[in-house]
Amino acid sequence: MWKSARKNTLSAITIIVWLLPGHVSAQSWNQFISQIRQEALNQGVRPSILNEVLSGLSAPSRKVSNLDKSQPESRITYLQYRDSRADAYRIKIGARKLRSNQSLLNNIEQQTGVSACTITSIWGLESAYGSFKGSFPVIQSLATLSYQGRRTEFFRKQLFYALHMLNDNAVSFKDFKGEWAGASGHCQFLPSSYYQYAVDYTGDGKKDIWNSKPDALASIGNYLKKNGWKNHQPTMTTVILPQRFNQQLLSLKVTKPVSAWMKMGVQLPTTAHINRHIKASIIRPDGGPTIMVFNNFKVLMAWNYSSYYAGTVTYMADKICQRS
Repeated sequence: MWKSARKNTLSAITIIVWLLPGHVSAQSWNQFISQIRQEALNQGVRPSILNEVLSGLSAPSRKVSNLDKSQPESRITYLQYRDSRADAYRIKIGARKLRSNQSLLNNIEQQTGVSACTITSIWGLESAYGSFKGSFPVIQSLATLSYQGRRTEFFRKQLFYALHMLNDNAVSFKDFKGEWAGASGHCQFLPSSYYQYAVDYTGDGKKDIWNSKPDALASIGNYLKKNGWKNHQPTMTTVILPQRFNQQLLSLKVTKPVSAWMKMGVQLPTTAHINRHIKASIIRPDGGPTIMVFNNFKVLMAWNYSSYYAGTVTYMADKICQRS
C-alpha cells in the first residue's frame, strides 16, 4: 500500500512539475539535443546540416536563460516606452533613411498598400535601420529556450522552422544571428514569420532579410498586408472623452463606428479627417493618452502584441513623415 501511495504521489509530482510555467526540462541537455536531431531528420532536414548545427551545442546558453528570466515585471508607462524607443535621434535617422530609400519604399507601398513611413518606422524600431540585427546565434538561442524557459513549446516550433531555413539554404549557419529570443534580420522575423511573410523582392531566388534591404523592407510590407492592413486608412488618433464616460468601453474588444462614439460625446481633433463610418475602439494605455484606434492599429499588434508597440510605430511613422 505504501509503495502504491508513493508511486501515485511521485506521478502527481511529475505532472505538476511539467505543468509549471518555465520549468527546467527533466531531460538532460544531450537527451534533448538527440531528440531534436531525430525529429528534424524525420522532418527531412539533411544529416549534414544537423551535424554542423547541433554538434557545437554543448550546453544551454546561460546568457539567453538569464535574459529570459530577467524580463521586467514592472510596467513602465506608455509615454515612457514611446519616448525611449522613438527618440529624436531615431526619428532623425528615420527621416534620412526614408529620403535615401524613397523610390524603393514607394514601390513597396504601391505593391502592399503599407505607407513608406510605417515600414521605415518598423525598420527603425526592430533593427535601428539595419545597424543592429543581433549577435546571438539563432539556433543556440532557440534550443536554449526550447529546453528551459517560459514558452518551451513555442520556441521548439521556432527551432524546427530555423533548422528548415538552414536546410533550404535560406541563410548560412555562420550568418544566422539575431536577438536573444531568435528573431533576426533587418525586420527581426522569427523563423515562422520568415516562412509566412518573407519575400524575394530583388528576384534573385532568395528571401534575404539579413543582407538585402529591398527583401527585408518588402517583407515588412507583406507581413502587414497579409494581416489586413488597409491603405489610406487611419491607425490612431487622440480623443477627449465626455464626463461620466463608461470606462469599461475602453477596450480593443469594444468596436463601434466613429459616428457612434461621437454621439456618445467622444471628441476627435478638428484636424482629424476620418470617415465616420469606419469602426474603431478606444483605449488608454498605462499613463495615457486616450486614443481611438482603427483596423491598422490592430494589424500592428499582429506584429507585436502590444498597444505600446503599435502606438510607438504609429507615432514614429508620423514624425518621420513630418521631417521628410
